[in-house]
Amino acid sequence: MLGVITMKNVLEYLEKSAENFPNKAAAEDGAACVSFRELETACRRVGSSLAGRIEIGDPVGVFLEKGVQMLTAFWGTVYAGGFYVPLNPELPAARLEQIQSVLNAKYILTDEKHKATALALFPSATVLTVEALKETAIKPEELSLIRSRMIDTDPLYAIFTSGSTGVPKGVVISHRAVLDFIGTFTETFGIGETDIIGNQAPFDFDVSVKDIYSAVKTGATLS
Repeated sequence: MLGVITMKNVLEYLEKSAENFPNKAAAEDGAACVSFRELETACRRVGSSLAGRIEIGDPVGVFLEKGVQMLTAFWGTVYAGGFYVPLNPELPAARLEQIQSVLNAKYILTDEKHKATALALFPSATVLTVEALKETAIKPEELSLIRSRMIDTDPLYAIFTSGSTGVPKGVVISHRAVLDFIGTFTETFGIGETDIIGNQAPFDFDVSVKDIYSAVKTGATLS
C-alpha cells in the first residue's frame, strides 16, 4: 500500500519499546534485570564502541551465557552494522574452534567471566568484554550514519548447525526475515506488553528467536 512505512531494522523494535515502555522490565535472567531504556542505552554504547572497528555485514562472535549481557552484545553488534553469531560456552572447545574457522570473525564479544577461555579458543580474533564496551559514550551521529546505510536484507544473525556431516554450517538470517515472521507470529498468538515470555531454548538455537523478538517487539518481558 502506498504511503505505508515498514520497518527495515530490528533495532526499531527495541527503540519503539524503549520509547513506549521506558521503565518496564525488558529482560531478566536471575542475575540482572534491565528496563527497555536501560537495555537500549547499553546496546547503543556497545555499538558506539564497535562502530568503525567493523564494517556493515561483518560477523561478530558472541561468546556468552544466555541472558541480558548476551542480548546487549547482539544488538550492540547490530547498532555497529554487523551481524551476531551466538557461541555457546557449553559447547565443546573443538566445536567452537571449528565454527570460528568457518566464521573467521575479527571480534569476539564476551564477559570477564569467560574472557580467558575466549582468548584461548579464538586466538585469531580480538576479544572484547561487554562490561568494557558499555563504558563507551554513545555516538549518535555515527550510529545514525550506519543505520542510514543499512537495508532490510542485511544479515541480522547466523546460527551454526552441524547438518548431516558434522561440519558446522552457518545459516544467515536477515532483518527482513525476522521482521516479517515476528509481525505475523505476535499477531497470531496475541502477544502483548503485559506478557512475560519464559525463554527455555539456548540463544544459539533458532527457537529462541521467537522469544527474543516477540518480547522486544511488543514490550513483553523476556525471562
